[in-house]
Amino acid sequence: MIPRNAYAQNFPVSGIVKDEKGEALPGVVVRVKESATGTTTIEGGKYTVNAGSGTATLIFSFIGYTTQEVAVGGRNTINVTLTATERSLEQVVVVGYGAIRKSDITGSISSVSSKDIRAVPAASLSQALEGRAAGVKVTQSSNAPGGGMTIRIRGGNSIQGGNEPLYVVDGYPLYNENGPSINPNDIESMEILKDASATAIYGSRGANGVIIITTKRGRAGRNNIQFESYYGVQRVRKKLDMLDATQLATLVNEGIATVNRDNLNTPGYVPKAPAFTDAQIAALGKGTDWQDAIFRDAPIQNYQLTFTGGSEKTQYAISGNYFGQEGIVINSGYGRGSVRMNLDQEVNSRLKLSTSFTVSRSKSRSVNTDGDGGGGAGVVYGALNFSPTVPIYAPDGTYTLTNRPGGIIISNPVAMAMESQDNTTLTRMLGNISGEYKIIEGLYFKTLFGANLNYNKNNFYIPRTVYAGLAANGRASIYTSQYGEWLNENTLSYRTTINKIHKLNVLAGYTYQAANFEDVRANAQNFANDILGYNNLGTAQQTNTGTSNKTDWTLRSYIGRINYDLREKYLLTLTGRIDGSSRFGTGNKSAFFPSGSVAWRLSNENFLRSVKNLSDLKVRASYGLTGNQEIGQYQSLGALSTQSYSFGNVLSVGYAPNRIGNPKLKWETTAQLDFGVDLGLFNNRIQVTADWYQKRTKDLLYNVALPITSGYATSLQNIGKVMNEGLEFSLNTVNFDGEFQWTSNFNIAYNRNEILDLGDVTGDVPSGQASGHLQLGNSGILRVGQPIGVFFGLVTDGIFQNADEIAKSSQKSAKVGERRYVDQNKDGAINSTDRVILGHAQPDYTFGFTNNFSYKGFDLSVFFQGVQGNSIFNLNRFELESMTGVSNQGAAVLDRWSASNPSQTIPRASANGQPYQVTSRQVEDGSYIRLRNIQLAYNFPSSWLKRAGITNAKLYVSGQNLLTFTDYSGYDPEVSRFGQDNLSQGTDYGSYPATKIFLVGLNISL
Repeated sequence: MIPRNAYAQNFPVSGIVKDEKGEALPGVVVRVKESATGTTTIEGGKYTVNAGSGTATLIFSFIGYTTQEVAVGGRNTINVTLTATERSLEQVVVVGYGAIRKSDITGSISSVSSKDIRAVPAASLSQALEGRAAGVKVTQSSNAPGGGMTIRIRGGNSIQGGNEPLYVVDGYPLYNENGPSINPNDIESMEILKDASATAIYGSRGANGVIIITTKRGRAGRNNIQFESYYGVQRVRKKLDMLDATQLATLVNEGIATVNRDNLNTPGYVPKAPAFTDAQIAALGKGTDWQDAIFRDAPIQNYQLTFTGGSEKTQYAISGNYFGQEGIVINSGYGRGSVRMNLDQEVNSRLKLSTSFTVSRSKSRSVNTDGDGGGGAGVVYGALNFSPTVPIYAPDGTYTLTNRPGGIIISNPVAMAMESQDNTTLTRMLGNISGEYKIIEGLYFKTLFGANLNYNKNNFYIPRTVYAGLAANGRASIYTSQYGEWLNENTLSYRTTINKIHKLNVLAGYTYQAANFEDVRANAQNFANDILGYNNLGTAQQTNTGTSNKTDWTLRSYIGRINYDLREKYLLTLTGRIDGSSRFGTGNKSAFFPSGSVAWRLSNENFLRSVKNLSDLKVRASYGLTGNQEIGQYQSLGALSTQSYSFGNVLSVGYAPNRIGNPKLKWETTAQLDFGVDLGLFNNRIQVTADWYQKRTKDLLYNVALPITSGYATSLQNIGKVMNEGLEFSLNTVNFDGEFQWTSNFNIAYNRNEILDLGDVTGDVPSGQASGHLQLGNSGILRVGQPIGVFFGLVTDGIFQNADEIAKSSQKSAKVGERRYVDQNKDGAINSTDRVILGHAQPDYTFGFTNNFSYKGFDLSVFFQGVQGNSIFNLNRFELESMTGVSNQGAAVLDRWSASNPSQTIPRASANGQPYQVTSRQVEDGSYIRLRNIQLAYNFPSSWLKRAGITNAKLYVSGQNLLTFTDYSGYDPEVSRFGQDNLSQGTDYGSYPATKIFLVGLNISL
């Protein structure tokens, strides 16, 4: 029998401590009242303490949060939620070249925690950002494994320059780093700098916003080992309804009959015979489902092992990660392995050293999916257009090489996917080492040296077993590139408090960044066989001339910033940066980017202190200038290209000018005005942030057309202006706080983009021309008064039902059953002057809505995300509703016009077809609401885990993209065929489909 007093001496209590947002709080001090016994919470907010008695009281305290006393009351499990104190928005937020208390922020900054980042399994950090912050629009450029993303912070500023934000990883600035090279599992937090006050410290690269990424670092105390993993299955989210073999054959014959009927009275016309006999049609059945042939269920997996800990002098964080994703399109896949090490060392009371280093290596097997209008058309495009009357394999077991006779000549999509090889290996090293020296109290000098190295290798081969490689007897290419960049930053900072009411933080510094890039490509074709593929280009009978390239750039900068705080009520920030870039013309290489912001914390005023439920109230205003240098290298200089000429029957190679120089080329400059308010109520159980902003970008970098007599087609010049104006709103709430917890986060952002000026350019400019790839049908234009990325074409007005309608229309030569168009100018003819703006790629607003629930050991997270008001140019509809029979058709054509079916949406079948014309039929509503992620987790009780030496363990199941509400007829409304090109957003042309993902995961901490 256990003595009663012995039992009283041993009363273990354990639990989890979280903040009002439901996020775990490590480092919380937990002690037994009127006792020396105590402990601190570990990773995951978990703790275990010996209360000594079931009648004891526990005290929970943490800097910046209200201290709580909780009576044990005989319980062995006590979970606690700490709320921020009225004055403590003391959370430190990372900003450019330093950190600042959240309460002292005068600019517009959004934060995304590691919990939010890891809530949705993602291959890249940009995927983890989607829907998490107001004013940040993320679009999946490609759903292929390892595919890229497009990010716009408060809209796109530039027509031809870069529009992606600047990333700063542990102090190292990187442009356009939205790819898969940064492991999201390593990220501790992300801060999104949006207004000029926050971004001006990055000067020439801050116009598109800045995303500051802080990776996990070690903490003094217990050493921790954490293992995180998940495994799941991906499935195509949606298949398009297509005609089967019988339905297509019927349509083909119907189209031929229509042409015969139209030419019945044409002298000399010989009627065409049907392509399929009745017997053949009866024997066809469903035929080949090419979508089923190329799509599959594919695994996705992730494994992460992290070691953290250290002493008061030394802290470390070391992690290893493997991420693997097979594609839902056969033979596509992606894998990435990475290792990261962060180390902090206090050498003595004055000197601290830190280093951050990561190396990653990724391999991808790419499958071209998009349509390009030729024999090399992609796999998804091919699956939609290849005839279901044709089998995958010929009778001899080889692939059916081409489409049916009379069909468009494209490759067998299964052969294209399985036989083509497109393999890329990317090795990436990113690291820096820094030292901070305390000169005197409050005065610190910091220096940082960093490097960013990229090695890329692509091997490509398309064999003769695929139609696209048949004519060339096999085609191969090998591409290699290397990119090296280094950085040196030197800053001097001074922090002081004068008379306890004046707080001053001054920063000054000098930075230098330089980079060089080299690449080589070799091409070959006409191989004797396909055995060696790309492994020996020397075996080809025709080796094309290879290409090579080398570029470099430098950026030299001076930075300065002053933060002033008077009585914790009145805040002022002044920032300036002088950048000198090699990318611009003589006399314009340097520019100054200043900004200023003020804030007033009304909640600290005496006249509001008595307001019981007011936790925080701050109003902000800022104005400043930022720039954009992303135009590539040497654009201010003239350029030469090689030209061949025959001298005496001998082919000679020389040089000739191909680009006129522009020594006046300078930065694009964005001026931004921002007004904001931050509000906290009921001990910050309700937190609201709202901002209004206006950005005006001038000196746009744009290729202006030149007279033919100049000898050049275009010249890059600074002309024109663009404006972005919008509202942002974020709401965080603690709905229930206790044994059952429920927190919510909602954000919504409105943005209006408008071209204000195009310089001397008059009239509309085809946007495909400006971007360098003319879109099919000239679907887009640039027009003053409209946003960048509008779609332009004719408006459809139903189908002609009889000859009388044609006689009264502006299309006198039309046939019954053909499309009718709106005569916009009432001139009695349908032509290019009747084209109007049909929609725009940029949404009116974006939003995200997250709800987190917790009860005992169970956690449930539900995350919705969406966009509204944007359009998508569905290029697929040109082929899938062409009604000519040369390609397979979408199921919508089953409602085609006929004498017995007077359709008003789909015209008649006709083997002759009609010229491709951009109309309102191809421009669709791209709005959607998506259940981005739902996750149910169970946290195992610590009493179960203690004997195994495990501090916490969580098992969860998760689903992504399970529900999508949209009217878009394509695979997915989140699509961008031309990637990050600002002029060609929202275009779909056989793009890689989105997936539904089902996951099970396990996280364990030791």
